[in-house]
Amino acid sequence: MKKYLKIYRNILIPIMMLTFACSTSKQKANDLGTDKGADIVVATDVPDVPDVKPLSDSTDAAVNDITVDADAQNADIASDPGTETGTDVLADTQVPDGLPRKLPFKFTRSADGDPIPAADVKSFTSKVTGLWKKIDYARWILRTSEGVDPSTGKDDYLAWYNDMVATKKGDTVTFSARGGEHNMWISGSMILSVAINGYLLTDDWTYGKLAEEYCKGLSAMIKGFVWDKNDPAPFLMPRSIFPMDQDFTLDADHWKDDGRHKIVIFSTMYQKQDGWNAHTFKWPHNPTWGYEYVTNMRSKDDVRAIVRTTTFLPYILKDAPAGPVRDACQETMDMMIGFNKDIVDHGYYIRTKDADGKARKVTEQDLGNYVQYISLDKKNECTARLSSDLIAYRKPLTNDCGNGWGTIYEKVATSTHYYNYSIVWDYHMAALGNALVYGYYGIAYRLLEGMAIRMDTYMDPNTKEPGAKDHEWGRDMAMLLVQAASMGLPLTAREARHVQKHWLQAVKDYENWSNWDLWSDKVPDGDYGTGGGIRPRGTDDGIAIEAIGLFLEYCNSPFKNPAGATFVDCDMVKDIASWGK
Repeated sequence: MKKYLKIYRNILIPIMMLTFACSTSKQKANDLGTDKGADIVVATDVPDVPDVKPLSDSTDAAVNDITVDADAQNADIASDPGTETGTDVLADTQVPDGLPRKLPFKFTRSADGDPIPAADVKSFTSKVTGLWKKIDYARWILRTSEGVDPSTGKDDYLAWYNDMVATKKGDTVTFSARGGEHNMWISGSMILSVAINGYLLTDDWTYGKLAEEYCKGLSAMIKGFVWDKNDPAPFLMPRSIFPMDQDFTLDADHWKDDGRHKIVIFSTMYQKQDGWNAHTFKWPHNPTWGYEYVTNMRSKDDVRAIVRTTTFLPYILKDAPAGPVRDACQETMDMMIGFNKDIVDHGYYIRTKDADGKARKVTEQDLGNYVQYISLDKKNECTARLSSDLIAYRKPLTNDCGNGWGTIYEKVATSTHYYNYSIVWDYHMAALGNALVYGYYGIAYRLLEGMAIRMDTYMDPNTKEPGAKDHEWGRDMAMLLVQAASMGLPLTAREARHVQKHWLQAVKDYENWSNWDLWSDKVPDGDYGTGGGIRPRGTDDGIAIEAIGLFLEYCNSPFKNPAGATFVDCDMVKDIASWGK
C-alpha cells in the first residue's frame, strides 16, 4: 500500500495536474458563478491598516527561487478581477487592540430546508451532552492519552497516540507503543481545540487540565525533536517522539484522580525503521527528555489540522486566568510561530531532521512542501502558505488566494485519493480562521465565500465530487460543517439536520460501549488495541470519537454566524450542570 501511495504522490499527481492544466482553460478560483446565491453584506466600520506585499506572481519561477519579503509594507495584495461581488471589499486590516470577538461582516446564504424546532434542538443537545456526561469525556481522554507523567521529574505532556495496545492486568493498565504514529495530530488537534474552547466556555477544571496537557503535547513534538542544546533548528517537528518508559499512578494532586495504576511503555518503538514517508531512529541526547526515539518527516497530512487549531490559541492566552493552562499554551503558541516561520523562511518547506540531527528539506516527496505545483497555478496550495504566513508573521506574504476553492491541485488531488479532501479543506479553514484572528477581513471574506461554495458543492444531492462515493463522506461532511461553522459559515437548515443525524448516530454507537473505564472490574484482563479496544470505533455514519465534542469549539467560537440555522443549544453546552437534562 505504501508503495502505491508513493507512486501516486510523486508520479500520478504531477502527470494528472499537467494534463489538467494543458487540456482545460485556467479556471478562476474566485469565480462566483458557482455560488448558490450567497448574499454577503460587508460591514463598513473596519479600520484601515496597510497591506503587505505578496510573493512574485510569476508562475514559472523555480520552486527553490521563491523568497519571502517579510519586511515589505504599504503595498497592495494582488487580486483577480471579480472578487468584489458588487460591494466594496473590506480593507485587509490588522486588529489594533485585542482579538476580534465576533464575525466582522454579515454573511448569509440562501435558505435551504425547514428550520429545526427549538424543542428538537434542545432534545438533540440533551442527548449529545448526556453522552459527554455519561462517559466523562474529558476525564476519559486524560486517562487514556499517553506522554510523560510529572512524577518523572521531566516536562509532562499528553497526546493522542494512535498506535497503542493497552494490557489490562488486575488494577493496572499498561499502554505500549506499537507504531510510528505518522498522523497522530489529526485527532490530537481536534482534542486540543475541544479542550481549549471547552475550558473557556465552561470554566471546568478537567477541560482546563486537558487543554494544558495537550498544549504541552503539541509543544513536545517540537521540544522532543531538538538534537542538543546547540541545535540551530530548534522549531522543527517530527511525526512523533518516544521518550522514556514510566510507571505511575493518576494521583489526586496532579490529576484529581483516584490513584489508579498506569504504565506507559515507549521502548517497544526503540527500533530503526525506514519508509518512503518517514524514518524512526534513536535520538540520544535531547535536552528535555534525554535518550529517546523519534519518527521524522512531519507532513502536511496533519500540519493542516494543527494550523487550523492554532486559530484558537490566542484566545486561551487572552482569556484564561494566569496559571499553568495559559503558561502551557503560551509555550505552544511560541512553538507554532517558530515552526511556521521555519516553513515560510525556507520557501514553504516543512523541513525535517535526519538521524544525525541535521535539518533538511524534504525534496523527494510532495508531502513536505506547499510549492511543488505552484508553476501550474499560483493558487495551488495557497491557503496552506497563507496559514503559515499569518501564524508566523501575522501578515500575508504569499500570492492572493482568492476564495480558496477549486484549484488544479485540489481537483486532481481529491480525485486521486480521498484523504486529500481533509488536507484541502483544513488548510482552507486555517487560512480563514487565522485571517480573522489577525484582522485581514477582506481576505477572510473571500475565503468564507469559497467555503460556502465548497459546502454547496459537497452537499449537493447530485454532487459529482469523487469523495461522495466514500463510505465516510456523510459523517465527514457533518464534522466539516460544524468546523466550518466555527469559522463563520452560516449553515442552512438542511445542513443543520445533516449534522444532527450523524451526531445522533454517534450517540447510539458509543453510549453502550463497554470499555470506557479499562480499570473497571467489569473489563476482563487482556490486550486492547486502539481499533475498538482502547477507544470505541463507531459506524461509518457516526461521528469519530475525537470529534464528538466539537460543539464546545463551535459554541465558544467568536466567529459563529448568527445568520446560520440553529442545530445545537449553546446555552446548554455552556452549562455542564444541564448536560443530559
